[in-house]
Amino acid sequence: MDSEPTAVPKTTHRPRLTNREVAAIFEEIADMLEVLGENPYKIRAYRNAARTLQDLHASLYEIHRAGTLEELPGIGEAISKKIAELLETGHLSYHQELAAQVPKGVLEMMRVPEVGPKTARRLWQELGITGVEALEQAAREGRIRRLKGFGPKTEEKILRGIQLLAQQTTRMPIGHARPLALELVAALERASGDALARIAIAGSLRRWKETIGDVDLLAISHRPAAVMEAFCHLDYVDEVLAQGTTKSSVVLHNGLQVDLRVVEPRHWGAALCYFTGSKAHNVALRELALEQGWSLNEYGLTARNHPELPDGTQRFFPEEEALYAFLGLDFIPPELREARGEIQAARAHRLPRLIQETDIQGELHGHSTWSSDGKASIPEMAEAARARGHRYWACTDHSAGLGITGGLDGDAVLRQAQEIQALNRRYREQGIDFRILHGIEVEILADGSLGLPDEILARLDVVVASIHTAQRQDPETITERCLQAVRNPHVDILGHPTGRLVGQRPPTAIDLERVLKACAETGTVVEVNASPYRLDLNDIHARRAVELGCMLAISCDAHSPEGLDVLEYGVATARRGWVEPQQVVNTRPVEEMLALLKDRSR
Repeated sequence: MDSEPTAVPKTTHRPRLTNREVAAIFEEIADMLEVLGENPYKIRAYRNAARTLQDLHASLYEIHRAGTLEELPGIGEAISKKIAELLETGHLSYHQELAAQVPKGVLEMMRVPEVGPKTARRLWQELGITGVEALEQAAREGRIRRLKGFGPKTEEKILRGIQLLAQQTTRMPIGHARPLALELVAALERASGDALARIAIAGSLRRWKETIGDVDLLAISHRPAAVMEAFCHLDYVDEVLAQGTTKSSVVLHNGLQVDLRVVEPRHWGAALCYFTGSKAHNVALRELALEQGWSLNEYGLTARNHPELPDGTQRFFPEEEALYAFLGLDFIPPELREARGEIQAARAHRLPRLIQETDIQGELHGHSTWSSDGKASIPEMAEAARARGHRYWACTDHSAGLGITGGLDGDAVLRQAQEIQALNRRYREQGIDFRILHGIEVEILADGSLGLPDEILARLDVVVASIHTAQRQDPETITERCLQAVRNPHVDILGHPTGRLVGQRPPTAIDLERVLKACAETGTVVEVNASPYRLDLNDIHARRAVELGCMLAISCDAHSPEGLDVLEYGVATARRGWVEPQQVVNTRPVEEMLALLKDRSR
């Protein structure tokens, strides 16, 4: 019998703050300063500090003890002193001073997607609203429209935002969870030495879900107690919840819970399948096993009412593939295990040949320093793409119409063309099989027109049309706005169609079904934006787009060389959407791909 983990007793002294809790306090300071109308540079300093602290994997207490707080990005002398006060005393006097001026409910209102700091301040100071519940009541009673510049549509948007807020969870975006889990696994391998024979990430992270509740690790070891001891003493660990010889649970400094289980080699296949999930997939597998006279659990199969074998007969599987094959199924990739028809397809040998990262031949959405949010030059971005095995990279800087990025006007586009032509000429002269495509990410303006005239767009290899502004328009307005852009014959790709940011900003009110149908009719390619904070289209919408006849492009939307590393997130999202290589336009060589982009008669 496997031993149960022992709960670690709670201590009575003041609990240590996690990095995420400290970050939340600094984020709250920024919110309160914004409500009070303070200096924007001061506000930005606290937000940058919060971001640094939230992404930090090492213990803040250890960094403080080492006297190196000011070496962290965005942490200067003043903020480092406040961090020190918080760590040493458990509270921060500056935070308390601000909290005495701004009711806590006002900050809670700012979590509503349609309520920014200026709106929250007016609602508080002019209507006396100091909480989400009171805000909802005021909106339903039509009192918010009394404020100058507000109206019935504002109240509708606020009510919708409150509904979206209620649906939000505390799950962590995969862009935070996955890098941390990989670091944790590497650290455990180093700390365990030869005691650790095998380890894998399981759970929703292995299925590449866009948000993660906790991390499940599965391991094989001939000395499990040594592995558990190493696991519980990793530098990443803030608190040990339970420690045993086959299972331990810890909380990391950023608040993420991680569970580690150690199993025997003969149980690996069933255990990895079980702890990968999803719950609905596992239920369907168990039902299939029962139909065949077997009971399935995390150890393997046990005969129950089997037509030929006595009850209690066992079968074990060192690999997942053997388990699926025993049940008469083709192997089901983890990304598909969501009870969306994958078991039926595996039984009928009709699973798709899912796209892989190696299928991608080039990048169709990228930025350079020609627009002010780019971090690298065109040559630097092109070489970064080439180093990753790409055969082409599209420079699609922002167009005019998106003021915050210093977008390109027509003259700038023509000047940029000269640089790209010279770089491509150099590649040809050197015999290098690589091409820089000249494109633009053109802004879809609030009225549906585009940020550049057609005569400029017609000169480009790739035109990505995206919405970044006026994202709170009503469903009909923003849908028609998008449809107008899709129907423009010069638009090749619809970029990040819903505008959502995972865990931060809900999707726009766009009628995506109508938009996807229009893309299929016009031959407009639809983007799966690989940024782990966008993943837009998501998996469900990517599958629907393909069903409707759309072609997809998986693009990194990289603003720096490092931004090209997120491709795996986009590919995984497409895989979760049952997408095959031939359904993605940038799996083609450059000339074939360009012909597909420009063929409006498909």
